Amino acid sequence: MTAIRATALLAVLALPACSLPRVEWSPQRYERQVQAPPTRQPDAGSRLRVAAAAEASGQSDIALSMYGAAAAAAPGDAAAQARFAGALARSGNISRAEEVLTAGLARRPGDAVLLVQLGRLRLRSGVADQALQLFDQALSSAPANANALDGRGVALDLAGRHSEAQDSYRRALTASPSLIAASNNLGMSLLLTGRAAEAVAVLEPLASRPDAPARVRNNLAVAQAAAGDRNSARTILSQREGAEDLDGLVTALRTPG
Repeated sequence: MTAIRATALLAVLALPACSLPRVEWSPQRYERQVQAPPTRQPDAGSRLRVAAAAEASGQSDIALSMYGAAAAAAPGDAAAQARFAGALARSGNISRAEEVLTAGLARRPGDAVLLVQLGRLRLRSGVADQALQLFDQALSSAPANANALDGRGVALDLAGRHSEAQDSYRRALTASPSLIAASNNLGMSLLLTGRAAEAVAVLEPLASRPDAPARVRNNLAVAQAAAGDRNSARTILSQREGAEDLDGLVTALRTPG
């Protein structure tokens, strides 16, 4: 598989309601004593919600700090550790992300959430065979884990095993029909095997979803172009730099290897 083809695969604070302080009366002195409500530290779930909101609004530094605080507050919480590791990876600190996941797996051996995140790190590093082993390990204990099935599909695609990859994406969508990543990856896998019309059929409804990221629309444009509908493709890409490279990308995707 060429480098271009491989790249194509990988192509609000919520404040609690204010409450009045509790008032106690002392009948001996006839005076009010005001007791302030006890201070509570936010739990890991609250920190994760704040972190996700910060990241969505582009405040990546704050998000990373909050993910780290959530992980530190709940070392046994696999989701908190995995989301911190994911944020570290997105910031470019892959080695620290691996440390977090390795420590998490030492506490929770075989945890599917942690294995999936570690598999994603392996995909980022281009080590598809190791990633596949991690996803398969996660699926041995959680066979309907949609994220593991999706990651497994990507690893298989990178290894050139497209038919198996497409089956894994479809299993992921059976487990979680609204999973954007699996639908997008299925579309791209179909495109890579010359099934452009089928890719368009998968990507078109996905691109119309309000929560679909820009890459889905870009992938739809490439699939439309590959299917011969260059006008629709250029309409989608008209506000995107590099639209003139559409023909070259389509050619690269069609090139065997």
